[in-house]
Amino acid sequence: MDIRRFDIAFDFFVEMMGKEAAQELKDGQDVTAVFAEDIARPVKAVIIEAEGPGGGNPYVEFTFQDEDHSWEWASSNMDMEPDDYEVGAVDAA
Repeated sequence: MDIRRFDIAFDFFVEMMGKEAAQELKDGQDVTAVFAEDIARPVKAVIIEAEGPGGGNPYVEFTFQDEDHSWEWASSNMDMEPDDYEVGAVDAA
């Protein structure tokens, strides 16, 4: 398994869930279904900080099958640069 953490635009959650549901996001909430239509969708996605630093975007922990799977998701859905992708890595040890 490969675990990555990224902030995801609040507007994305509004678009996928509706404004009211997005405003009710809670730490620990499973949001895997929100990413169900993504290319190379994650195995699991959980909110770890519903309101990011300074009132920013929700911070989400993603679980992928392996590093190839996570890179496929990140590069196809977020147009993420390799350096930004590496910052999201979490040691699974």
